[in-house]
Amino acid sequence: MIEFINVHKTLRQKSHRTKVLEGVDVEFGPDRLTGILAPPRSGKTVVANLTTGKLRPDIGRVRRSSLVSFPVASGGVFNGALTGRENLAFLCRVFGFDPVPIIRFVLDFTEIGKSIDKPFRHLNRDERTKLLFTSCYAIPFETYIIDESLIGGRGAFRTRCEELVTERMRSAGFLIVTSSPTLLRKYCNDFFIIDEFKIQEVNSAEEAENWFGKDKLKDGIGELEHVADGDENDIIPV
Repeated sequence: MIEFINVHKTLRQKSHRTKVLEGVDVEFGPDRLTGILAPPRSGKTVVANLTTGKLRPDIGRVRRSSLVSFPVASGGVFNGALTGRENLAFLCRVFGFDPVPIIRFVLDFTEIGKSIDKPFRHLNRDERTKLLFTSCYAIPFETYIIDESLIGGRGAFRTRCEELVTERMRSAGFLIVTSSPTLLRKYCNDFFIIDEFKIQEVNSAEEAENWFGKDKLKDGIGELEHVADGDENDIIPV
């Protein structure tokens, strides 16, 4: 269970302020495939980061009664100066898991070999993509947080990644924040929207799409061929 209790959030960047949420009370059930639909730049990434604890509300609180992942494929969780192995070991310690089987799984799944012992910033784009997507799914979270992209990579790895997502969806909850009605229709059984600084539940993906209209949304299939170059910067996208 993830619960927002009277959550207010405004982003402050230099002299500019962007209000994202105001007085939000909402619950996302455990073991559910939940989709939150919103147009681009209307608060999706902020909501994802509030659920994980990367951001904190200005007012109110976010209560988590399950083990919640970091956003899938988020480069910000990896330190570029550390090796892939060191980053994975650190994440396992943070979340309370033995790193040995998780690192073994990542090595077998990604097939990146000795590159796991290179500093993360020195990996090529394919290696970074494989490592970032696999590292999250390798840890047995109870709820996985998706900010638009849940499948990554190219060719055979992309196919294996999709199979891994399907497997995880059988045993864990997913919270997918997206501008794509297609993602909601394909994966989700609970539906919410972000509108006028609120998060509210709707009955279907079609109702969510019709709420905004197709022209305000950005459809996609939740796949990312390559993660961005370099480490995540300090500016939180809306």
